[in-house]
Amino acid sequence: MPTTSHNQPSLAALYQGELRPILDELEQRRLRARKRALLSAAIIVPIAIVLALVLVRVIGPFGLIIPLAIGFIGWGFLVHGAMQEYRSYFKSQVIARLAKVIDPDLSYMPGGGISEREFSDSEIYRHRIDRYRAEDRFSGRVGATAFHFSEVHAEYKTTTTDSKGNRRTTWHTIFRGIFFIADFNKDFQGQTFVLPDTAERALGGLGRMMQGWGSKIDGRPGEMVRLEDPEFERLFAVQSTDQVEARYILSPSLMERLTRFRNEIDAPVAIAFVNAQIYIAISTNKNYFEPPALWRSGAALGQGDIEAYFKDVRLAEEIVEDLNLNLRIWSKQ
Repeated sequence: MPTTSHNQPSLAALYQGELRPILDELEQRRLRARKRALLSAAIIVPIAIVLALVLVRVIGPFGLIIPLAIGFIGWGFLVHGAMQEYRSYFKSQVIARLAKVIDPDLSYMPGGGISEREFSDSEIYRHRIDRYRAEDRFSGRVGATAFHFSEVHAEYKTTTTDSKGNRRTTWHTIFRGIFFIADFNKDFQGQTFVLPDTAERALGGLGRMMQGWGSKIDGRPGEMVRLEDPEFERLFAVQSTDQVEARYILSPSLMERLTRFRNEIDAPVAIAFVNAQIYIAISTNKNYFEPPALWRSGAALGQGDIEAYFKDVRLAEEIVEDLNLNLRIWSKQ
């Protein structure tokens, strides 16, 4: 997604000024954490090898598992503190400052996130949730539009039992990515969902026929809505409990903007218009707002790296501008 340039002079000044010493300190913390990881491994690995050799002789091949597990847990314990210190410094000193460059009133909570209730209220994903994590919550306002977003990872589990009675639990991702919520300034009478049209992209004409037959998605209430925008229909399938309202919401202008937005971010996007809110779920495996990996080679973060983080932090502003959410063509009842 292209980043507008109205904040770039402030970003450059921030990098050349207060960020440079912070990034130098961040690099020193990274190197210290990496050194701790290497030293811990140098202590634990020989002990684990000796223990494994002893246990293999006593209890057989199963003896390899115990020292491996103990070694991994011990290594994590020794490294955890340095890693958390490095990560916390990055978020509080770098990401928080970038948020203030974008908007002094933009709130950032590294440990906060979209609640499971908010996530479920969107009804975009209707599967049972067995494990839910959210972090890096941003909230603020762009013009008349209040918003908040965060990273979210929602999962469900399945348990299987083999012929020997051994149980195995497998975790499956329902959604992982950025979840965005904003005021749409309209009290909806129904619920309208704009979902990735996997059927049409996979099946072409047959997928369009399935839509024409009124196929529903994931048991969601309502009916399929056919719209007169071929490019939009190629990317999305629309389902709504109110056909008239769905067409009113999805004006030709908004469909064009959603199509452009989807193509620019190049990731699956699901949208819900529910309870006077617009919910946008951007599916991605990228881990946002995290410091460079311990094993990264090279010097401290450069201005190009900071601009990439800045683009991610500015996501909400991009969405509001790209979708023109500040255009108040409706009023609430």
